[in-house]
Amino acid sequence: MINTKRHCWRPLTSLALLACAPLARAVAQDIPQRATYGIEIAFRSGHADRGFIINDRPVVQPVMWFSGSGTEFSAWSSFPVAQTTDGARPQIVELELTHEQTWGKLTVGPALRMYFYHDALNAERDRSLEGWLNLSYDVGPFRLFTRHSLDVLTYKGAYFVDAGVESYTRVSPPLEIGGSLGAGWASARFNDAYAGIARRALDRVGAEMWLTVYKKRFYVGPHFEFSTIVDPAVRAATTRPTYLLVRLSLGGEF
Repeated sequence: MINTKRHCWRPLTSLALLACAPLARAVAQDIPQRATYGIEIAFRSGHADRGFIINDRPVVQPVMWFSGSGTEFSAWSSFPVAQTTDGARPQIVELELTHEQTWGKLTVGPALRMYFYHDALNAERDRSLEGWLNLSYDVGPFRLFTRHSLDVLTYKGAYFVDAGVESYTRVSPPLEIGGSLGAGWASARFNDAYAGIARRALDRVGAEMWLTVYKKRFYVGPHFEFSTIVDPAVRAATTRPTYLLVRLSLGGEF
């Protein structure tokens, strides 16, 4: 899916960390062993992936996950409510396997993500596999983070990394407020797949803010995401380089 497709270190790094996870548990801090599962449904004003708009019309995005001992498997999807302005109805399904370990203030989370894309109006189909590596480090009231992704199947070598700072706090027992600031860099292969321009660049800067209200095992809250493409060439090749998306999520974990 060139120019409209969905959404680490090198893939061997992610795979090696996944393979070494049982050994790492011996030296990592304790992780709750109780298995949990959850479900969420989100209503969003549109859908974007790493700074690129995939759907500029409202979408419904359900997700289910199962987790235990630091490992989580999730199934996520995005369904359009209406046809996009460029005459498409992109439907997306993602399957993701993540293993997370924490050493003191450092958290490491390698992951594998398989996605499937289908345009119901144009019979366009696409799929690929990505290796991810999520790193974060707690610094007092803030957390520094970086997320790396590398396509290892259809768009081999498409690499993207973003980094930034985020913070969240409990204002009262049932209320959490958070926000983040970050920037993202992409390889030439990544920008060629997303924007049709083979240029490596600092693609975008962005900010997010969210508020979550908890009620026992359930939660609800809005999420705001702002992003703008800053590289002139990539910006010129993108139909909507700046956007603000709003999401309302309702879910629970058991």
